[in-house]
Amino acid sequence: MINHPYYTSIDSFFNLLHVFVVLVNCFGWAYKGTLKLNLAFLVITISSWCLLGIFYGIGFCFLTELHSIALNSIVYTKIPFSYLDYLLIERLGIKIDSTSISLISISAIFLSLTISIKKNFKEASKSIFIVLTISCLGWLLLVYHKGIGFIPDLKDPYIGLTLIVSYALLIQIYFLSIGKKFLKLQT
Repeated sequence: MINHPYYTSIDSFFNLLHVFVVLVNCFGWAYKGTLKLNLAFLVITISSWCLLGIFYGIGFCFLTELHSIALNSIVYTKIPFSYLDYLLIERLGIKIDSTSISLISISAIFLSLTISIKKNFKEASKSIFIVLTISCLGWLLLVYHKGIGFIPDLKDPYIGLTLIVSYALLIQIYFLSIGKKFLKLQT
C-alpha cells in the first residue's frame, strides 16, 4: 500500500463514494427516501456497463475509471477493471475469483432493479419484467463465458442481442419514469 497523504485521501474518498453507490444500488429500494435514487443509480450503472462498455469494455464503470485516474495522477496505480475486484480481492484480501464477483454483482443489480421497478411503478407491465429477465440472463451468460472488460464485437449476435435487450430495458424504464408527465405534454 502506498503511504502518501494525497493518495490515501483520494483512495478513501473514492472508496466511500463507490461503497455508497453499491449500497444504494443493492438496498436503496428498501427505504422510501432512497427509492428514486436507487432507480437512478441502477439505470446509470447499467447504462455505463452497456453504453460506455461498447467503447471501453463490457461492464465499464466510469466511477472506477475516475478512481484510477485520480490515483494515477499521484503515483502509478493499477486498479482492476472491476471496482469490486479492487475492494474485495486487493484491499480486503478475500479469496474469490473475479468472474464470481461479476456474476454476483449482475445478479444483485438485476434483483434490485426488479424490486425497484415494482416499488417505483405500480403500473409496470409484465413486458418490462420479461425484458429485464432476458437482459439479466444475457449478462450472466456473457460474463460467465467471456468475462468483463473486453471491447465487444457488435457483429457477434449474442453480444448484440444482450446489448439491444439491455437498451430496450433502459428505454422502457425511461418511459415509465416520465409516463404520465409525457402523456400530458402530448395531449
